[in-house]
Amino acid sequence: MIDRLFPSPTEVVAPSPHPADEARIERGSPERFGYEWERYRTILPESRDQLCRWLGSTGLESFAGKTVLDVGCGMGRNPYWMTKAGAASVTAVDVDDRSLAAARENLGGFLNVRIIKISAYELDPADLGTFDRVTSIGVVHHLSDPAAALQRMWRCVKPGGDLVLWCYAKEGNRLVLPAIQTCRWLGSRLPLPVTHGLAKLITLGIWPAVKLLPFRTSYYAKLRQLSFKNVESIVFDQMLPTIANYWTRAEMEKLVRPLAGASSHVEFVQGNSWHVRVTKVKT
Repeated sequence: MIDRLFPSPTEVVAPSPHPADEARIERGSPERFGYEWERYRTILPESRDQLCRWLGSTGLESFAGKTVLDVGCGMGRNPYWMTKAGAASVTAVDVDDRSLAAARENLGGFLNVRIIKISAYELDPADLGTFDRVTSIGVVHHLSDPAAALQRMWRCVKPGGDLVLWCYAKEGNRLVLPAIQTCRWLGSRLPLPVTHGLAKLITLGIWPAVKLLPFRTSYYAKLRQLSFKNVESIVFDQMLPTIANYWTRAEMEKLVRPLAGASSHVEFVQGNSWHVRVTKVKT
């Protein structure tokens, strides 16, 4: 199923998922994130700086003039800023209808954006074409088969183009991981409205610490610059998924190593996460 925000002479139909792909999708948490993006659908101005920090040395300005495929677009926040930065076109994909509805609402003003309902495991250049840049921000670490999804993304990168990722790191999170994992263990098993209510309560409880404690890690120090609503959405986001991988540098490098004809750059950002840029070498 494809929703177009601009006219196109060719209508592309996403293929039906293979049963193995459906099993992988079910083991992820798209419906839980759909619940989130239905409720936190507003694009806040501060989210631009968040994206810039996730992009590390790649820089938001580097999107100017590029054709972009964003995998796991959620409510369209990152494609919004990519388009504002001058991307020639952005194709935003996700699998949850509520996420796509929010993305359609947020990206409706752009004539060079299209929204497609398709899984990361179904991406095929024969249907979508190839792109100067494929991005997946905060998605790969939630997938049951990240290696398979990355291979699919890689097929959609043009020679000379790149794959840009942002993923959780084990480094910089070791002290807080037990608390995060406990909250996730509980939140991912409770009904979504209950998890949402708990996230609100937790945010109220930690808000004074967010504002006052002298955090050393860049990520946690930057939290005090965010609005209460944004921090609440981050807490809720952490409690939702059934899968959340925190990778070491060695594990991150191992994950992208099988991509054929690749030159990779793995960069530690915000003191707790990985920015990865994998360039497809021209042959």
